[in-house]
Amino acid sequence: MNLNKKLLTIGSVAAVAAFGFGIPSGAATSTSPSHQTHAVALSHVVKKVKFSGTYKGKLGLLMVGTAGGNATSVKVTSITGTGTGTLLGKSTVTGTGSAPATAQNDPITGKGVLSGGGSKIMLTAVTSKSEGYAAGQTTPTSVTVSGVAKVTGGTGKYKGVSGNLTFKGSFSVQSNNGGSSESDAFTATLSGTLSIKS
Repeated sequence: MNLNKKLLTIGSVAAVAAFGFGIPSGAATSTSPSHQTHAVALSHVVKKVKFSGTYKGKLGLLMVGTAGGNATSVKVTSITGTGTGTLLGKSTVTGTGSAPATAQNDPITGKGVLSGGGSKIMLTAVTSKSEGYAAGQTTPTSVTVSGVAKVTGGTGKYKGVSGNLTFKGSFSVQSNNGGSSESDAFTATLSGTLSIKS
């Protein structure tokens, strides 16, 4: 091999090693600090977005218990509402949930989805930080809910989203009879700061 061809071959091998082309996955590589820092920066860009949304609509309730007796728990069989939210614009909220019906103040569980503008935010209530409070010990009565919803995923503008939203809402319950069901109007607000990876 003449000197020119030998230098060209060494140069090609050096280029492959420097840029990592053709190196099997898992193989140890060494890159310059500037290349390494640039790659890390691109994969960890996080944008903070303040979210706020206001919604109203209907929720379906099922009182669980023996017919004619007081309900032992309440299932929210459906939540369907419309409103507006940051980046979502005009949007909808859907969800389900449940709570004991043994006291005026009970923890609540539930899942929901905010959808609008081609994007979605999936939420789960943090039970240890969320509760429902009935104004009276007998029905009909008004109920307020408040707590923290953990963001479990997102799509569109909210792909890679994480964080928590605080929520507040209210509705009225007409009956506490086991086996009964009803549809009630609700209002709700959500707010917080979310992190979006890009």
